[in-house]
Amino acid sequence: MSVVVLARSFRMVFSNKAYVALAAAIAGSFWIVLATFDQLLFFSPVVVFYLPSDATINFTLSNIMAGTAGIVVSMNVYVLRHSRLKLGTSLFSGSTAGVVSSACAGCSSFGFLLVTTFGGAGAAASTFLSVHQIPLRLISIGLLLWSYYSVHNRLTKSCIMTDGHNR
Repeated sequence: MSVVVLARSFRMVFSNKAYVALAAAIAGSFWIVLATFDQLLFFSPVVVFYLPSDATINFTLSNIMAGTAGIVVSMNVYVLRHSRLKLGTSLFSGSTAGVVSSACAGCSSFGFLLVTTFGGAGAAASTFLSVHQIPLRLISIGLLLWSYYSVHNRLTKSCIMTDGHNR
């Protein structure tokens, strides 16, 4: 699968400003949630963003995840609205896995909730997730890229995307 073909489906979906706005809103929402959970964005008493030097890699990966999640969800909405085929559960399997995994619970202050709710098991899970934070985020990005590829296949296989020839 060439990059040009993948770019055509991207261009087709995002030629409509509504899908660009949807992707931006979803990416922005994910960015706010992930930055808040990573304790980089604070809302009280004033809005403050602080990026320590040791959090640069995690911040970069969070930005990639937020942007990719916005793109994938927006493309899935496009497929839902324009597909004439009967929709199965496979449509959201990849994007759901990618989006859910991008909200890494133990990679942030949300891990404290795990500890207080589940006791020792929550502490073990939170420790595991925080120690393996970067590999888990890389896996999440991989899942989101796989989701993009599966949405692209859904667009091309269902004949939504045509270039003058039937596929």
